Amino acid sequence: MSTMDVRNSQIAGNRLEYGRHYDFLQFVTLAQATAASDERDELLAWLRTHADFGCGDTKVDCGRLSPGCRTCATGGWSCLFINGRCNASCFYCPTSQDDTGDPLTNGIPFASPEDYAEYVARFGFTGASISGGEPLLTLDRTLAYLDAVRRRCGDSVHLWLYTNGTLLTKEIATELRSAGLGEIRFDIGATGYHLAKLQLAVGVIPTVTVEIPAVPEEEGVLRGKLTEMAAVGVQHLNLHQMRLTPHNSRHLASRPYTFVHGESVTVLESELTALRLVRFALEKGIGLPVNYCSFPYKRRFQHAAARRRGIPFVRGSGEEVTQAGYMRAVGGGNVQYFEAVTLPRGIYQHPVVEIALPSGGRIAVEKRPVSQLMPAAASTFASLSEETVFPAELQRFERIAMGLADYF
Repeated sequence: MSTMDVRNSQIAGNRLEYGRHYDFLQFVTLAQATAASDERDELLAWLRTHADFGCGDTKVDCGRLSPGCRTCATGGWSCLFINGRCNASCFYCPTSQDDTGDPLTNGIPFASPEDYAEYVARFGFTGASISGGEPLLTLDRTLAYLDAVRRRCGDSVHLWLYTNGTLLTKEIATELRSAGLGEIRFDIGATGYHLAKLQLAVGVIPTVTVEIPAVPEEEGVLRGKLTEMAAVGVQHLNLHQMRLTPHNSRHLASRPYTFVHGESVTVLESELTALRLVRFALEKGIGLPVNYCSFPYKRRFQHAAARRRGIPFVRGSGEEVTQAGYMRAVGGGNVQYFEAVTLPRGIYQHPVVEIALPSGGRIAVEKRPVSQLMPAAASTFASLSEETVFPAELQRFERIAMGLADYF
C-alpha cells in the first residue's frame, strides 16, 4: 500500500471507531502539521545529542528507565487489570471505570491468584504489573495476586503497581512491599499534581515513579514540579502521549486540542509537550529521568511482544519468527504468516494448544493465519539483515515501523 492508501485506511478506521463524535474533532490542517513537524524535528535533533532513543526511535529518553520500563521494552511485561473501578475522574482516562469485575489480562480472566501466577511463569514474563481501575480499592485482592506471583516466580519477576495514590497510607505501602512490590507508579494528575501521598511510598517501596499523560495545558505546572519530584524521592517520570478513545472523546473534544490521525487518534500538542519537557529536564540538569512513551511504541512494540509470547507453544518446524512477532512459513515458492493468540478456553477456529492452570481451568494459544499464501522464493529469506527491503505486501509482517507517527 502507498503512504496515501495507508493514511486513507487509518482515517476510515478512525471515523468508524469514533462514530458521531468524529465530526466534532478538530483535526490538524496541512499548515499546522507542517509547523508541528518542524518543531518536532528541531526538538528531536537536539535530543539526539543529549538523550538516548530506543525501540525504533519511539521512546525518548531511554538512558535511565525504571525497572518496569526496561522490562516492557524487552517484551517481558504482563499487565493485570485487578479491577475496573476507580475513585477518581480524570478527563483523559481511556476507559470507563465502574465495574469491579474479575482480574483480567489480554481478555483472559484470572479469578484465582495462583492461576495468574502460573500464567506469568509458564509464559516466561520477567515483569508483571497490577493496574485498574484503582488497585487500592480492592487491596486484599491486589495483595493476594502480588503474593502469588512472588511465591511462584521468586525474584525473577519484577512487580509494580499503578495507583492514583489517594488511598495510600504508610501501612498499605508496607503491606505492598511485603507482598513483593518493587515499584509503584503514581498518576499525580488525579490529585492536582500534589505529591504528599506519593511521599508515603518513598523509602518503603524500592522504586517510586510518576506516570502521567503529557497534558498540554499543564506543561508550566510540570516544569515547576520536576525539581520538586526529584527532591522528594521520585526516581522516574514517564510521560505518555494522550490518546482519544470512544470513552474520553467527549472530554478531549471540549478542550482546545488538535487531533492527528494514525493507528489511533492522538493529541498533537501532547507529544510536543512531552518532548519539550524531556529537553527542559536535560537542559536544566534536573536529576529526574524523564521518559517519553509514545503511542507508536505502545501500538507497535507492545503488540509485537504480545504476539511473540505464545509462539513457543505453537511454532511449527522450520518456521521463523519475524521482528514484528509473526511466524513465517516458507515452502513451495510461497510464504505465509501466522500469529500466536492467547485466549480463554473456548471455541477455536485454528490449531490450538491448551495450558492447564492450578484451579483446573485452562487457557489456550491459537495459531491463527494472518495472510494468504503469497509468492516468495526461499532465497528472499536466506540472508536477512537490517538493510533487507521486503516487498510491500510482506513488510508489515516482517518489520516494526520505526520512528514517531506522521502528523496528518
